[in-house]
Amino acid sequence: MKLKLLRSYCSDFYGCVLWDLSDNAVDNVCVAWRKGLRRTLDLPACTHSRFVAPVCGLLPLRDEFVRRCASFIFTCLSSDNIVVKAISRNGVYFMRMLSPLGRNAQQCCNSFGLSLHNIHAVCNKLAWSLFYRNLELPELDKIRTIKELLCVKYGLVSLPLFDISQIDFMLESLCTQ
Repeated sequence: MKLKLLRSYCSDFYGCVLWDLSDNAVDNVCVAWRKGLRRTLDLPACTHSRFVAPVCGLLPLRDEFVRRCASFIFTCLSSDNIVVKAISRNGVYFMRMLSPLGRNAQQCCNSFGLSLHNIHAVCNKLAWSLFYRNLELPELDKIRTIKELLCVKYGLVSLPLFDISQIDFMLESLCTQ
């Protein structure tokens, strides 16, 4: 139930495609979101931030914002409405750093290592593949183990060998090393 609830949190950021991704306030939202996930899952407060989102089966929030923003920009650039298409093209290709849309387009492309002409390639699959490419095998193993321990802790899997205090100890060791 908790993991299902957490997945819905990511869909509650309506309008995030219009935020300026280079603003520090976006980072503050991401930090608060990770803190909320840690509390919801009852993970140690000092859990590595890289582990929090993937334990829930989610992209890190900043990556999710960038992915959504790139999708929005591509939709504007390929719009049937000639006014929307012209204004978005001008902002992205000619007035890039003077336009919030252009700055976000540049940020999205930098995040995924693409040129502006390939912004259409940004998708969920690309975001996940880049995220996992930046993780090392021991980190992936820790994420899987943390997920399994959480399933045991919340009674989704029965493992009578461990009590909650032992599971919490193991979680603390994995989350903070």
